[in-house]
Amino acid sequence: MSAFLDVPSLLIAAAVTGACVSASHLLIWRAVRNEVCVLLWGIAYGLATLSMVMVGLRGHISAFLSIIVGNVFLLLAVGLVWLGYRHFIGKTGRHDLLLALLGGFCWLVFASDRQLFADINLRVQVVSAGQFIYLLAVGIDLVEHWRKEPLPALLLTVGVIVVQQVLLVARIVYLMVSPVDPTTITIPDGMPIALTLIGSTGFIVFFGLLQLALVGQRSERRFRIAAETDGLTGLANRRRLLDDILPRLATSPGRGALVLFDLDHFKHINDTHGHLMGDRALVEFAGILAKAAPQRAIAARIGGEEFALFLPDADAETAAAVAERIRQLTQAFHLATARGDLRITVSGGVAGVAEAGSDYEALHGAADTALYKAKSDGRDRVAVHRQSAQASQPAGRATAAPPLSEGGLSGDWMLAGEGEHL
Repeated sequence: MSAFLDVPSLLIAAAVTGACVSASHLLIWRAVRNEVCVLLWGIAYGLATLSMVMVGLRGHISAFLSIIVGNVFLLLAVGLVWLGYRHFIGKTGRHDLLLALLGGFCWLVFASDRQLFADINLRVQVVSAGQFIYLLAVGIDLVEHWRKEPLPALLLTVGVIVVQQVLLVARIVYLMVSPVDPTTITIPDGMPIALTLIGSTGFIVFFGLLQLALVGQRSERRFRIAAETDGLTGLANRRRLLDDILPRLATSPGRGALVLFDLDHFKHINDTHGHLMGDRALVEFAGILAKAAPQRAIAARIGGEEFALFLPDADAETAAAVAERIRQLTQAFHLATARGDLRITVSGGVAGVAEAGSDYEALHGAADTALYKAKSDGRDRVAVHRQSAQASQPAGRATAAPPLSEGGLSGDWMLAGEGEHL
């Protein structure tokens, strides 16, 4: 065998690599103790390292330790890797720990049969099959989770798993085609073991790096989401709204509409039902807004009881219809509390890019002035900014109010969906 496939050298390299990766995971876990997956992966690499050391000491320690215990550690390591990924994706089940230990238990059952255990080729195939099953489960879980949390390292991890699976299958097939003669092996030797060590070393290095990359990418994603999300309602915040609107206004001038909403008499809700119920009202309206928002629209909470909805593909007429639907859904909501029924209504102001222009400040100003009009005319209604008095109004809407010049903008106004207010 060539020096490149020198088994003792490969064994030492694999053991040192596994020990370093295990230590790095455990040290990182001390800093991020909420990431249980990092702890499980660190323990797994420690067990894998012990397994490789035991194989390397074959001939110097008993066969029980070298073969039976060594392979138990290996299968437990792969099982804990799988369990770590289950924790990472938040998909742990009641019996997952038992399933992670099942591979090692099955190996002990296999080893208890002396006739089967005496076949070295079958031993390697059984251990390889156990690894294959665990890694296949990891790959399936990660592919499914990627739709929910599209981290770049997830697909790279799946790629490494595929490569490792190919090596495991190659090992099994190789032993079927060219079985190892046990009488010629006194220490770990031969092509199958060399391929195993090469694959294991590469797997440990890339898998370990990708695991740490996954944790880092998730942390970065969570910080980014936290910076762009309203903590109470889960909607986008003002920063996220601007980051979304400004590029769209720049690339698609003349398209889109902005709707501003304001919960009516919100101070009265807080004073009558308490601030917790006031927060509940905000959350409930945010849910209505998010569900009623069309695809590609962005809903945001931009102030205390102020919300915004930007529809990139809609004109003022379409946006007014959406706003009216949201107003009706809000009006229909009520919640029984210790201080009586909690009912909320909302006023809305609509401005289309075609009428107000593609400058965000002008667009927001037009929608804000329309909102002021809806508020001043009795609340629980939607007002739409119009550029000219000849603009048509949607069917089923109330007649237009006189032109308004509040907020530095002038134009005609159409009121939609007048109703009883709180």
